[in-house]
Amino acid sequence: MTKTDLNSFSPIVEDILSNLANLNRCIVGEAFEKSLEYLGRYIDLEIHRYKTGTECWTWNVPPKWQIKDGCIKTSKSVLASFKDCPLHVMSYSVPVHEKIKGGELLKHIYVHKEIPHAIPYEFSFYKPKWGFCLTHEQRNEIEEDEIYEVIIDSEFIDDYLSVGEYTIKGESDEYIFFLCHLDHPNQVNDGLIGCAVNTALATLMEDKKLYYNYTFLFVPESIGSIAFLSHNEHLISKIRYSIFVEMVGLGNPLVLQKSYKGSELINSYALCAMTEFQEISKSYPYLTVAGNDEKIFNAPGVDIPSISITRVNQDERLKKKEEARRDGLNEPVLPYPEYHSHLDNIDSVNFSQVNETIEVLYDLCHIIEKDFIPVRKFKGPVFLSKYDLWVDWRKDPGMNESVMWLMYLLEGDTTAFQIAEKLKLDFKAVVGLLDKLHDSGLIKRKRIPIGFDR
Repeated sequence: MTKTDLNSFSPIVEDILSNLANLNRCIVGEAFEKSLEYLGRYIDLEIHRYKTGTECWTWNVPPKWQIKDGCIKTSKSVLASFKDCPLHVMSYSVPVHEKIKGGELLKHIYVHKEIPHAIPYEFSFYKPKWGFCLTHEQRNEIEEDEIYEVIIDSEFIDDYLSVGEYTIKGESDEYIFFLCHLDHPNQVNDGLIGCAVNTALATLMEDKKLYYNYTFLFVPESIGSIAFLSHNEHLISKIRYSIFVEMVGLGNPLVLQKSYKGSELINSYALCAMTEFQEISKSYPYLTVAGNDEKIFNAPGVDIPSISITRVNQDERLKKKEEARRDGLNEPVLPYPEYHSHLDNIDSVNFSQVNETIEVLYDLCHIIEKDFIPVRKFKGPVFLSKYDLWVDWRKDPGMNESVMWLMYLLEGDTTAFQIAEKLKLDFKAVVGLLDKLHDSGLIKRKRIPIGFDR
């Protein structure tokens, strides 16, 4: 598939971002429901709903948060208003209507760590509290002895948490899951971009002949995956891998955050797919780049090898962490400057990088589909010329040697991809060689057992 083919998917991504970015997409709420409904224009989503209070392993489904208004007033003006930007009110704030001194109000004020003019995103889903999110300039206007009227007109309602699922059926009973979170109001690279990319990828794959089932899950972060898995435990043993996608509209190269163990094939598959499209592909240990729904699938008792693919500039981030450590500071370093703020908007998206991401993910699926375990059926050295497999050592000594060593790796304990890695050959070239061996009756193909690399 060429990049020209994939340019047709930019309108899907742009349309989703344009229509959903500014919605107040909380973990349970009307905007989240509307967002799922909008994605349904492109893919036939099945909606799973879990009632408020429902036990999901050690968790419980939270109520719906509904807000009509929220503001900070002085006697002369409005300092900040929910109607101007939903992020001004901390998500899931309890209702409040009080007149308090500025000194007390400052205890409930949040500002962005890196960008003074950014309105940060803050939330308190499971601990009752209230707060406002301001720019540095707005916070600095608050005088400790002045009286302020604070209003948050919100309520908590028993309702249903929703998870969107779209599954493309394959021949087997095993699954590959693509994960993304649809919450995080007024933000794009943190969450929504992954939903748009996964939607485009799903439309690209839905007419293909596939061995695995491919499930695309659109969730409120963490609790959505917990709710889905805890109510579909019968699927857990059938899920081979999961891939979490977010922050892929940034202008940096793709990076891989490995699964918990880091040794499963999905880690190598992803690096291989990424390296097809960028000069250098880097990987980092589990939960060092991001911590989202991949950690639910990797969690104890679930144990599904799950990776995360982003465009975080992790080397720069690690450099900042080291500088902070030397200065005696132990503060988190944001994945990118606009993270968790209203500046994480559609203007920050590099659509060329988005198209490339879709292509990489599609190639990743191709690798997963094509890999298998070749099993030898012959004895003794193969008469290569008889099967048109001999490579003239005078013209290509490297390939001549690789074909020789290939014959020793067909004992049923090594996949085609692993053979390619061991021989330092292109995976597609190795599959081509193995296809010739198979067509000549020299090997048989064996599907990779789901526990092969766990």
